[in-house]
Amino acid sequence: MKKISLLIILFQSLIVLAQTPTFTWSESASSIDNELNFTIQNHFDGNRIFKLKSAYNDKIFNKDVFVDIFSTNDDFEKDENNFSAGLEQPVMGKNMKTLTHLFYLTGKDYLYFLTEFNSETKEFELFTQKANIDTGTKTKATFLTKMPAKNMFNIGDFFIAQSENKQFYGVISRPIGDKKLNEKATFHILDANFKIVKSIEHEFAFTTKQSFNIDVHVSNNGNLAIVRELDLPKIKPYKSLFYWDSKTQNVVEHNLKQDLDFQVSQFKWKETDNGNYFIGGISDGKRKVGIDLGGALPEANPTNSLLLMHFDADGKVVLNEKIALEKQNNINLEEIILNDNKLWLLFNEIYTGSKRLPAPDPSKPLERPIEYSYVSTGYTVIKLDATSGKLDWISRINNEEPRTINDNGDHVKYLHFFRNNQLVLIYNNSRDINMNTKYFVRNSRFAVMSIINNDGAVVSTKDIPNSGVGKTYNFCYELDLSVAIPVDENTYIVRSRCGNSARYGYLKF
Repeated sequence: MKKISLLIILFQSLIVLAQTPTFTWSESASSIDNELNFTIQNHFDGNRIFKLKSAYNDKIFNKDVFVDIFSTNDDFEKDENNFSAGLEQPVMGKNMKTLTHLFYLTGKDYLYFLTEFNSETKEFELFTQKANIDTGTKTKATFLTKMPAKNMFNIGDFFIAQSENKQFYGVISRPIGDKKLNEKATFHILDANFKIVKSIEHEFAFTTKQSFNIDVHVSNNGNLAIVRELDLPKIKPYKSLFYWDSKTQNVVEHNLKQDLDFQVSQFKWKETDNGNYFIGGISDGKRKVGIDLGGALPEANPTNSLLLMHFDADGKVVLNEKIALEKQNNINLEEIILNDNKLWLLFNEIYTGSKRLPAPDPSKPLERPIEYSYVSTGYTVIKLDATSGKLDWISRINNEEPRTINDNGDHVKYLHFFRNNQLVLIYNNSRDINMNTKYFVRNSRFAVMSIINNDGAVVSTKDIPNSGVGKTYNFCYELDLSVAIPVDENTYIVRSRCGNSARYGYLKF
């Protein structure tokens, strides 16, 4: 028995050693333009990195889209000809079309959805347009659909989603309705050529007020699901899920109201070959937050249990399971991995907070910047059986990281890799490197790797040797956990940061 145990330990050690990555970093550095609160997508074409940043700009009442380009053939030097890929603004006035959604297609092409209020017909119109993020060229905007609008300030909403395989798009058009009448909407399914192939009108049951937001999901076979909040008289608002099998004319409602007025506070969808999974975290709504964010008001996702629903290819519910958990004060569902009929749920225990600072210019007292803070206390992984919905195990890595400011939380996230039926997590661990005094603390972030095996055991946690980031007093570059661009199955492009400076490099297993 002892020999067998020793062999198992030796075998596991060899696997861990084989999975320990190496880092190589570029010599040149590039400046980091403002990334705060931008949605960032990275693409690699084999020679260059395209970093696309998008965020709504309330000064032009439109979405900004910027493209940064880096060449891997020239030590990751940044192209000085970076440009805006948003809608062109006229010299005088504003562009009347508004970019509301953008989806990646393939290569360097994106699909834009544009809206515009037609003042002559009093209609709110939706258009599509293709844009190339290398050349900045765009096709002519093509009209898609419209709905009635009261005026340019009461125009209704378009909610849009792209399927995981990029073959379908789901569009919900919801006009502004009368508060005393049932809310009406039109569901559309678009094909890969951005043409409407299916539509259905749906009237929701009476609700006291319209949902501010509707979450849309379109499956890989063209079915459409939406999750929205219902606000009824004398009842605490709750979410409901509406599923449309686009082969039919029926929209089926699945009530997500929980006992004791618990709420489905967060959720994600996972596509599979035999339908899709809806996974939500259920919360009692009582936030027990004991995190100091330097005066900022922290936000968290407390979770009491999980809701797992499996819809087959025809939209029928074949699994509806509630999984009880010991209450977690803050877990944020970020990723779902399906492997060997098992669902691996990855959570980050990140707290976010914000506070408004004094106006830097006394003559402009209303222009007060907002400071955003982030703290992470660790990472949680949950494994579920995809057929029965039963809980296999919960595994947690305790990793309390000090507060970061205005960096989108990029230093307190994690990089994840699924290799040899094991989950590899790479993250930062802050330690005091000023060992000569106890009165002055100087933290540096060490790159750490943990491996969680198929049974939920953390079989290894150790520093990554020669990572080239953190550790030393005079070297401030630390691992940025927002970038891991695959080059091949063993190689990824990663980034390290020092203030407003960045270096790119390779992580290789």
